[in-house]
Formats: sequence, C-alpha cells, structure tokens
Amino acid sequence: MLKNKSSIQIHIEGKGEKKFVVPTFFVKNWKKLAVSTFGLVLGLCGIVIYLVTKQKADALASQYTETLNEVNQQKELLSRSKSETEKEVDQAKKSFNKIDSTLEIINSKMKKRGLKTIALENAGGPIEADEENIELMSTFYEEALAELDKKLESLPIGVPHHGKVTSRFGYRRNPFTNRGREMHSGIDLKGRTGDRIKATAKGTVVFSGYERYYGYVVKIKHANNYETRYAHLSKPLVRKGEKVAAGDIVGLMGSTGRSTGPHLHYEILKNDKKINPEKYFTL
Repeated sequence: MLKNKSSIQIHIEGKGEKKFVVPTFFVKNWKKLAVSTFGLVLGLCGIVIYLVTKQKADALASQYTETLNEVNQQKELLSRSKSETEKEVDQAKKSFNKIDSTLEIINSKMKKRGLKTIALENAGGPIEADEENIELMSTFYEEALAELDKKLESLPIGVPHHGKVTSRFGYRRNPFTNRGREMHSGIDLKGRTGDRIKATAKGTVVFSGYERYYGYVVKIKHANNYETRYAHLSKPLVRKGEKVAAGDIVGLMGSTGRSTGPHLHYEILKNDKKINPEKYFTL
C-alpha cells in the first residue's frame, strides 16, 4: 500500500521549486489522516487534562479529609476536656460538701456548748483545681475535721450555763462569815432555780446524788482523764452509768448543800487534779 509513490511539487519563494516523494496512500487519504491525527492529539490532550484535574481533585480531597480529621480530633479533645472538667468540678463539690458537712456537725456541737462556731475569715488565694489535689485536700481536711470532732467530743469546753460568774477559781473570802480565805476549787454561775444545766463533753456519769457540801451533784468521767462536776442542783436528771453527750441536760439549778443562793458550782478535773474551768470556756 505504501509502495506506490507520488511526487509533490511545492514552490517556495526565494528558493524555487521543491519536490517531495511520498506514498500515494498519504496523498489520497490526507484529509482522513489529518482528522485522525487531530482527533488523536485532542484525545491525548483530554487524557492529560483529566489526569491533571484528577490529581488536583485527589489532593484537595486528601487535604479536606486531613483537615476534617484534625477538626474531629480537636472536637473530641474539647469534649473530653469538658467532660473531665465537669467531673473535676463534681468531685470538688462532693469533697467540699463532705468538709462542710463535718464542719456543720462540729458547729452544731459548739452551739450546744455555748461556743462560737468555726468559720474561715479573711481567707483566700489560688486553688489547685486538678482532681488529684482536690482529692488530697478533701481527704486532709475531712480527716483533720473528723479528728477535731473526736477530740472536741470528750474535751470539756464551753459553759454548762450562761449565767454571770459570781465566784472564780482560786482563793476567796469565806462567803458565809466574810472572814478569812478559802480555796474555791471551781467556778460559780448565777441563775434561777430550775435552770437547765448542760454537760460540756461526752462521757459517762459516775455519780448522781447528794453529797454534804456539793448538795445534789452530777459527776461525769470523760476521755483523757477528764472529769466534770455540776453541784448545788435542785434535781439531777441523769443516773450513774448513763452515757451523755455534750449539750445534754444533766440537772436543774438549785441551792442545795453549802450554798448561799441559786447557782451552779462547776468543776473540771484532769488526772484527779482540779483546774480552772474558765480556761475551757472558749476553744
């Protein structure tokens, strides 16, 4: 098919006539060949454009996916952080509620003894908000307050009656003869017959009855070798062996025994030695 040749003469200005010998097939079918070549070139261009476009699209899709993954990760971290923060806040609330609850119990007992309640005044400063520190702080204060409550229960602090002090601990003039001096081993609180007298600490009643100078008296043993005595009562309201708590009513004020009028004679003993009760009137 390509053996048959045809001569093509082309006139080029300035160079004369030029002859080219080409297969006759190309001469007869040059239009079809031109169209096919153009179609082939156009197809190749289309393929190149498609491949370039697809590569860009894939790159954009990959970048979008990567960005979306980063956003989702940040969202997950924020959600987890929020959840952890809420957990820490909830843990802090529970911890401080435990502290507040213990403090309320102590303050309730303080009120029964006629003492001022415990409060934090002029306090402040930064708070370490991580969960571990909150738990440690909560445990520390909870244990400290529980230990304080335990000690306060058996320590004879506060006043058994809110009457005026008419005679203090120590040497005084004899109230009956107004002469000479005598040792007053307790403190006298003025009041009215029938006024209620409260125990100043948790303990066990070891005596409830009448003694010559004390009149009607209640004696209570406490922990750590403490003992309290409530004398000149008009009537004891507890019996020997009975357990009492701080603030419990143990008797009614009177003027029995060696007394010049209605009042409470209150004593505190430590290791069987009488000590000044006024030192225990405040915490």
